[in-house]
Amino acid sequence: MSESDAGPNKFKSVRRIFRIMELVSQRGEYLTAKQLASEIDTSLSSCYYLLNILADEGYIEKLAQGGGYRVGPAVSLIHGCSTDSRSDFGQKVAPVVDELAQRSNRYAYAAVLSDGEAAVIRVTSPPDSPPVGVVEGFHGASHALALGKVLVANMGPKGLRHYMENHRLEAFTPRTIVRPDLLRTHLHKVRTVGFATDFEEFAENLCCLAAPVGYGIGRVEGAIGVSTTARLIHRELQHLIRLVQEAAEEASAQLVRKEP
Repeated sequence: MSESDAGPNKFKSVRRIFRIMELVSQRGEYLTAKQLASEIDTSLSSCYYLLNILADEGYIEKLAQGGGYRVGPAVSLIHGCSTDSRSDFGQKVAPVVDELAQRSNRYAYAAVLSDGEAAVIRVTSPPDSPPVGVVEGFHGASHALALGKVLVANMGPKGLRHYMENHRLEAFTPRTIVRPDLLRTHLHKVRTVGFATDFEEFAENLCCLAAPVGYGIGRVEGAIGVSTTARLIHRELQHLIRLVQEAAEEASAQLVRKEP
């Protein structure tokens, strides 16, 4: 290998990929492929090649309307889930989780991904709430719990494939979704509507709702949710969906306000 081969030219494509990610995160919804090609100083065909790689891997997504792009779900995997980051997330959203428990009078939770599974890092239980739910420190069953569904759904297709290849879809109850094709369809809907439910899919008499918390589509840091009983869920469903989504929006705003 000559010195010229090992020089800066060899890494132009890598630098352009980093630049594309930077531009998409800043103003991707307003940028076309032609504009991006101009910004990164390359041909349109080369730009499309790089965009397709990033889209295939889940790092960017093409918007259905307007011709722009947005950060994809794989970006959230880059952040990882170290003990420090989990603790930081828990501290930031703790007041929102506590308020959600008070407003709903139901157990409220915060969870993050850890080794591809939902890890419950905070539980707040109001005094008069029915004693159903999972405990702080619980880890696993992402396909059967609303908290886990939200987190796995927002990992995108690549993350979902990884989850299914490395985690057994255990049937905790007769209602647990264990068929991969049905789970894919279900999680696609979860990501589309912006919240998840589970009706006795993890345990009898346990019903949960959850919504994602993060910096926008493709940057989900965690999830918050509530639990109730099978007897109460149909009466409370719409009310709890509204409370959980409002709390998730407030928790996301907390992350933005406290980001250095």
